[in-house]
Amino acid sequence: MNEAEKKLCKRHKHIKQATDVNRKHADMMKTESIARHKRSRIQVKSEVLDNRQIDYKSHMNWLEN
Repeated sequence: MNEAEKKLCKRHKHIKQATDVNRKHADMMKTESIARHKRSRIQVKSEVLDNRQIDYKSHMNWLEN
């Protein structure tokens, strides 16, 4: 292998590593987003159900899920 081919091989290796890191980061962000959405949904339910002055259960069917 001459010098140019070695440089090209190193470049391809670095590009592949960077692509893998970017893919993992994107997957992690998607997972965190889904978890954050679930936590916010639980928070909304708990705030609505803790309000004792108004009975929301009879008007909001999604609270039962």
